[in-house]
Amino acid sequence: MGRWRCVGWWLLSVLGGLLIAVGQPSRPVLAVGAFEGSDEALLQSLRQQVVQTLSLSSRLRITDREHARAILQEQRLRETGLTGESEANAAPLPAAQWLLVGRITAQGDRLQIELSSLDVRTGALLTGGMEVVSGQRSDWQTLAQRAAERMHRRLTGQSLPVGFAIEPLPDEGVPPSENRRDYDGSRYREQIDAILAKGWMRLYPDGMFRPREPVSACYFAALLQRLQTHLGAYVAYEPSEPARPISCGQAAALLAKASEARLPNRRASYLDIPDWARGVVGRGSARAAPLTREQLAALLYALLRAIEGTKPTTQGGAP
Repeated sequence: MGRWRCVGWWLLSVLGGLLIAVGQPSRPVLAVGAFEGSDEALLQSLRQQVVQTLSLSSRLRITDREHARAILQEQRLRETGLTGESEANAAPLPAAQWLLVGRITAQGDRLQIELSSLDVRTGALLTGGMEVVSGQRSDWQTLAQRAAERMHRRLTGQSLPVGFAIEPLPDEGVPPSENRRDYDGSRYREQIDAILAKGWMRLYPDGMFRPREPVSACYFAALLQRLQTHLGAYVAYEPSEPARPISCGQAAALLAKASEARLPNRRASYLDIPDWARGVVGRGSARAAPLTREQLAALLYALLRAIEGTKPTTQGGAP
């Protein structure tokens, strides 16, 4: 009798576990992989902070691949008999959909954290799957938390419960599955396609690009920070009125300053628009006009072609 009672309790526990598992939606698995950087102590501290921050998520399941690898190596050593008795087999790692890797750059008192999310199946960078934050090295912990929170928002559309103000992201939200191509009538449609493919700008969650929408100073500041790895220089642009649109001339000058390391002979002041931007910005009062998203894509495309040493193709815009 006692035997059948034990079997009954076992069956109930198994069925209960299955019902719980069925009732709970599966969460995508994000595996945190290796980080690169020259300061090993800082690197490990930053990585640990990123893992801890992401672990606050209710939308993702976080696995620490580096920690799991260390446990596996220890287990294999024990199985050889070199370090004592072998323990029970470690639980297998869950299959991950995404892999998070990082790059840490420290120069003097400046620190930059670059996080990238890759598709595990293809190894390709996810659309909108890169975030770059920078600041004072002494603020490394907050910077790591901010980078992790921003990446989580990119992947899930949900904020994490962190202890600081959450700034808006450019084109915030989960990348759409379909490009609705609301810019097909734009004179800059080819440039928009190229910049979207490059990942320098993104679609809105509804699949729209909104080509005629003015670019706010807050958006442009976040964009500059995200692109500084590609452009080669850090530009401290902190607008006093973040919600106001940035002008065409100011945007071109800031991009020129940010790319000085790549285009050292083409520096520009606010009154001196670089050659690569003139076809988009125009002359006179046009420079003071609010920058639109289609114009920003055209500027970025022209800058990219100038860096690559090729003549940009400008469709439309002022001569």
